[in-house]
Amino acid sequence: MFSNYAKYRIQLKNQRKRANELRRSCPDDNPHAREDGTLQNYFNQVEISEQWLSLIQTEYFTAEARRLLVPVPEYGEEGMYLRVAWDDHPDEPYYLTAPGLKILKSAVREEKKHRREIAAFWMTSLTGLIGATIGLITIISKI
Repeated sequence: MFSNYAKYRIQLKNQRKRANELRRSCPDDNPHAREDGTLQNYFNQVEISEQWLSLIQTEYFTAEARRLLVPVPEYGEEGMYLRVAWDDHPDEPYYLTAPGLKILKSAVREEKKHRREIAAFWMTSLTGLIGATIGLITIISKI
């Protein structure tokens, strides 16, 4: 669990760094940049950067969903997945779209909330039992 989260945070940090570097290298919007393809190349790189971010998020949330036994949207479901182009990645991996990520994130969060509530129930029960035991021991020792 922690290693998956740590890997996710590291990958996110690196991707944000690359995206910020890409934004800083934005060419001026002028006719020359349009004609020679510089602007089109920049927008293509931004799209690829966004796809990589989606791939990182998809990998993390599907791993969390499998760990928590939460159903993951199927590849065939309409509008849930897109595929990276062959030129951008040789494996052509699928990544979740914004609606797919929203559904998966809410399912993972709901399951985590449910598990926290169960843990909280047991912790309060255990605390009450320990308190009652201490009270009983105190009363018995004064008799």
